[in-house]
Amino acid sequence: MVIRNKTRVYDGFFKLDEVTFSHRRYDGAMSADMTHLVFERGDAVAALIYNVETDRVILVEQFRIPAADKGRAAGWMQEPLAGMIRNGETALEAITRETLEETGYRIKDPELIATFFSSPGGTSERIFLYYAVVRDKDRVATGGGTKAEGEDIRIISLAPSDLFEQLRSGVLEDGKLVVAAYHLKDRLRVKPETQKPLGSGTIRYRHKAKNGRILGIKTGPILSIDGVEVWVNSENTDMMMDRIIGKTISANIRYGGGRKSSQGDLDEDIIADELRRGLRRRAFVRRGTIIETGAGDLVHKGVRKIYHIASVEGQGPGGGVRAAEADITDNVQRILTHLEKHNGGLRLLTRRYTSVLIPMMGAGDGGLEVDIVARRTVETVEAHLTATPSTHIQDIYLLAFTPADLAAIQNAIAQTGRFTPLAE
Repeated sequence: MVIRNKTRVYDGFFKLDEVTFSHRRYDGAMSADMTHLVFERGDAVAALIYNVETDRVILVEQFRIPAADKGRAAGWMQEPLAGMIRNGETALEAITRETLEETGYRIKDPELIATFFSSPGGTSERIFLYYAVVRDKDRVATGGGTKAEGEDIRIISLAPSDLFEQLRSGVLEDGKLVVAAYHLKDRLRVKPETQKPLGSGTIRYRHKAKNGRILGIKTGPILSIDGVEVWVNSENTDMMMDRIIGKTISANIRYGGGRKSSQGDLDEDIIADELRRGLRRRAFVRRGTIIETGAGDLVHKGVRKIYHIASVEGQGPGGGVRAAEADITDNVQRILTHLEKHNGGLRLLTRRYTSVLIPMMGAGDGGLEVDIVARRTVETVEAHLTATPSTHIQDIYLLAFTPADLAAIQNAIAQTGRFTPLAE
């Protein structure tokens, strides 16, 4: 590169330079002279703060005039804390100072996520983006920025699962936050030990307002579970059950309900065949559609019906499936309403269904965080029990395959404050 001329055309708080230059092209020749304006504002630091004791992400919110006409919130931006590197400061010194000023946390040994240009087509600014872990004792000041700099900053505490859902939904507008959120998601990725299948077991809670009504947790592989009359199968909108070699609930129900040879091979695909007939030549169904089938050979485990619900939607060839957080409440309510309708419209000598097993619909391949699915599911079950005093459903069980599932469900149950643990 050859700089022919460089002239400062504006020299205020920020700087603006007019640069005439040429550079070597891909073919080896030098380009013609070009003149560009370069916005010089210095380098900046930013940090995503994670409190490991409260499991919360610490962000800041403030008004940004450049985003006022284009942003979702008329200029109000949620961001990682950030600030400019002052003359004579290192990036590490700057981020330590800015964190204390804006959030009140004193950080030690922050991890550098990346150094990148904010918008290299127009400005020379680089951003040093950090990640820092804190505890409650590290908050030694109130934060909120400095009055001398005219800052008016609100501190926001956000659950990681909520941040990741905003990331997935595409609503995050600050580039620093997008990069930092992906980094945090990778750092908090569920550890291998929390993905190991649990042993078979049952944990039960009694609803405080509805004596005798139980919200329980069935742990372990679904085919180890006995004595629940209705199983829910989370399906796609094509209502195509997974292959029996798969690891999904759909695959396990398909295999468990099939008639098998003495060698364990599937001789008759009972549940999948009945589900195909239930489609009645439709190629797909709408999200939330429920199709009932029998239980096939799962009757030997006390299962009487399978409710197949379209809880995830295909994303086109090679795109897999995707669930929507907004559908969780509706899907759980549809299942319970469908069950209530069966119990309320019985003919003579027809038995009611008094127990149901609901998986974490939308977690896993559906792309939703299990914490979100568990919270929505438990809240919907609790609301249904409260609003339906005459329900014949005695036991509603949620399926926890891994320790991560179990922790999410137990935490969601505890947060309602509406269930009492029962000793087994």
